Amino acid sequence: MLKQALLLLAVSCCGAAVIAQTPPQQTIYKWTDDQGKLQYSEVPPPTGVAYEAVRKPGVAIQGESALSSQQAREREELARQEAERKQQAEKIQQEAQDQRVKNCEIAKKNVQVLQGDSQIVKTDASGQKVVIDAQQREAELKKAQKDADYFCNP
Repeated sequence: MLKQALLLLAVSCCGAAVIAQTPPQQTIYKWTDDQGKLQYSEVPPPTGVAYEAVRKPGVAIQGESALSSQQAREREELARQEAERKQQAEKIQQEAQDQRVKNCEIAKKNVQVLQGDSQIVKTDASGQKVVIDAQQREAELKKAQKDADYFCNP
Protein backbone atom coordinates (compact mmCIF):
# COMPACT_ATOMS: atom_id res chain seq x y z
CA MET A 1 0.00 0.00 0.00
CA LEU A 2 2.79 2.39 0.91
CA LYS A 3 4.63 1.46 -2.27
CA GLN A 4 1.54 2.25 -4.35
CA ALA A 5 1.11 5.61 -2.65
CA LEU A 6 4.77 6.50 -3.22
CA LEU A 7 4.54 5.39 -6.85
CA LEU A 8 1.39 7.46 -7.36
CA LEU A 9 3.09 10.46 -5.72
CA ALA A 10 6.19 10.08 -7.92
CA VAL A 11 4.10 9.83 -11.11
CA SER A 12 2.06 12.87 -10.06
CA CYS A 13 5.19 14.91 -9.40
CA CYS A 14 6.68 13.96 -12.77
CA GLY A 15 3.45 14.87 -14.56
CA ALA A 16 3.30 18.20 -12.74
CA ALA A 17 6.92 18.91 -13.68
CA VAL A 18 6.20 18.23 -17.35
CA ILE A 19 3.13 20.45 -17.26
CA ALA A 20 5.07 23.22 -15.47
CA GLN A 21 7.81 23.12 -18.12
CA THR A 22 5.38 23.30 -21.03
CA PRO A 23 4.90 26.97 -21.87
CA PRO A 24 1.30 28.12 -21.99
CA GLN A 25 -0.14 29.14 -25.31
CA GLN A 26 -1.95 32.41 -25.50
CA THR A 27 -4.79 33.18 -27.85
CA ILE A 28 -4.78 36.66 -29.31
CA TYR A 29 -7.95 37.88 -31.00
CA LYS A 30 -7.64 40.14 -34.03
CA TRP A 31 -10.60 42.07 -35.48
CA THR A 32 -11.59 45.40 -37.03
CA ASP A 33 -13.78 47.61 -34.87
CA ASP A 34 -16.74 49.68 -36.09
CA GLN A 35 -14.40 52.66 -36.69
CA GLY A 36 -12.21 50.63 -39.04
CA LYS A 37 -9.28 50.26 -36.62
CA LEU A 38 -7.49 46.94 -36.26
CA GLN A 39 -7.78 45.64 -32.70
CA TYR A 40 -5.76 43.00 -30.86
CA SER A 41 -6.79 41.57 -27.51
CA GLU A 42 -6.49 38.54 -25.27
CA VAL A 43 -10.22 38.94 -24.63
CA PRO A 44 -12.60 37.90 -27.44
CA PRO A 45 -14.34 40.73 -29.31
CA PRO A 46 -18.02 41.52 -28.74
CA THR A 47 -20.47 38.93 -30.04
CA GLY A 48 -21.37 39.29 -33.69
CA VAL A 49 -17.93 40.69 -34.66
CA ALA A 50 -15.85 38.64 -37.10
CA TYR A 51 -12.39 37.91 -35.70
CA GLU A 52 -9.29 35.83 -36.24
CA ALA A 53 -7.80 33.84 -33.35
CA VAL A 54 -4.01 33.72 -33.40
CA ARG A 55 -2.22 31.29 -31.09
CA LYS A 56 1.09 32.53 -29.78
CA PRO A 57 3.48 29.81 -28.65
CA GLY A 58 5.41 30.65 -25.50
CA VAL A 59 8.59 28.81 -26.58
CA ALA A 60 11.76 30.18 -28.14
CA ILE A 61 12.26 29.38 -31.82
CA GLN A 62 15.78 28.59 -33.06
CA GLY A 63 17.65 30.55 -30.43
CA GLU A 64 15.44 33.62 -30.49
CA SER A 65 14.12 34.52 -27.08
CA ALA A 66 10.37 34.49 -26.76
CA LEU A 67 8.80 37.90 -26.41
CA SER A 68 6.93 38.63 -23.27
CA SER A 69 3.28 39.45 -23.77
CA GLN A 70 4.05 43.09 -22.92
CA GLN A 71 6.73 43.26 -25.62
CA ALA A 72 4.39 41.61 -28.10
CA ARG A 73 1.67 44.14 -27.29
CA GLU A 74 4.14 46.99 -27.69
CA ARG A 75 5.26 45.62 -31.05
CA GLU A 76 1.66 45.22 -32.21
CA GLU A 77 0.87 48.76 -31.06
CA LEU A 78 3.85 50.14 -32.97
CA ALA A 79 2.78 48.22 -36.07
CA ARG A 80 -0.77 49.57 -35.71
CA GLN A 81 0.50 53.13 -35.28
CA GLU A 82 2.75 52.78 -38.33
CA ALA A 83 -0.18 51.49 -40.39
CA GLU A 84 -2.28 54.45 -39.23
CA ARG A 85 0.51 56.89 -40.17
CA LYS A 86 0.84 55.31 -43.59
CA GLN A 87 -2.93 55.44 -44.13
CA GLN A 88 -3.01 59.10 -43.05
CA ALA A 89 -0.14 59.97 -45.41
CA GLU A 90 -1.93 58.26 -48.30
CA LYS A 91 -5.12 60.17 -47.45
CA ILE A 92 -3.26 63.51 -47.42
CA GLN A 93 -1.59 62.67 -50.71
CA GLN A 94 -4.95 61.79 -52.30
CA GLU A 95 -6.53 65.02 -51.02
CA ALA A 96 -3.62 67.03 -52.47
CA GLN A 97 -4.05 65.27 -55.83
CA ASP A 98 -7.80 65.97 -55.81
CA GLN A 99 -7.16 69.65 -55.05
CA ARG A 100 -4.60 69.83 -57.87
CA VAL A 101 -7.18 68.46 -60.32
CA LYS A 102 -9.73 71.08 -59.19
CA ASN A 103 -7.16 73.87 -59.52
CA CYS A 104 -6.30 72.64 -63.03
CA GLU A 105 -9.95 72.80 -64.08
CA ILE A 106 -10.32 76.33 -62.67
CA ALA A 107 -7.13 77.53 -64.39
CA LYS A 108 -8.24 76.09 -67.75
CA LYS A 109 -11.61 77.77 -67.41
CA ASN A 110 -9.93 81.10 -66.56
CA VAL A 111 -7.71 80.84 -69.66
CA GLN A 112 -10.74 80.06 -71.82
CA VAL A 113 -12.70 83.05 -70.49
CA LEU A 114 -9.75 85.43 -70.81
CA GLN A 115 -9.13 84.34 -74.42
CA GLY A 116 -12.78 85.03 -75.29
CA ASP A 117 -14.29 88.28 -76.54
CA SER A 118 -16.62 89.04 -73.63
CA GLN A 119 -15.92 91.79 -71.12
CA ILE A 120 -14.20 90.77 -67.90
CA VAL A 121 -15.46 92.35 -64.71
CA LYS A 122 -13.40 92.20 -61.49
CA THR A 123 -14.06 93.49 -58.02
CA ASP A 124 -11.47 96.03 -56.85
CA ALA A 125 -10.13 96.51 -53.32
CA SER A 126 -13.02 98.79 -52.34
CA GLY A 127 -15.63 96.26 -53.49
CA GLN A 128 -16.54 98.09 -56.73
CA LYS A 129 -17.09 96.15 -59.96
CA VAL A 130 -14.63 97.31 -62.64
CA VAL A 131 -14.24 96.24 -66.29
CA ILE A 132 -10.59 95.40 -67.00
CA ASP A 133 -8.80 96.89 -69.99
CA ALA A 134 -6.77 95.03 -72.64
CA GLN A 135 -3.48 95.39 -70.76
CA GLN A 136 -4.95 94.01 -67.53
CA ARG A 137 -6.63 91.24 -69.52
CA GLU A 138 -3.26 90.24 -71.03
CA ALA A 139 -1.63 90.18 -67.57
CA GLU A 140 -4.48 88.05 -66.17
CA LEU A 141 -4.24 85.70 -69.17
CA LYS A 142 -0.50 85.16 -68.58
CA LYS A 143 -1.17 84.47 -64.92
CA ALA A 144 -3.98 82.01 -65.76
CA GLN A 145 -1.77 80.20 -68.32
CA LYS A 146 1.02 79.95 -65.76
CA ASP A 147 -1.47 78.47 -63.24
CA ALA A 148 -2.74 76.00 -65.85
CA ASP A 149 0.81 74.90 -66.66
CA TYR A 150 1.58 74.40 -62.97
CA PHE A 151 -1.59 72.55 -61.92
CA CYS A 152 -2.24 70.57 -65.11
CA ASN A 153 1.31 69.31 -65.74
CA PRO A 154 2.52 67.20 -62.80
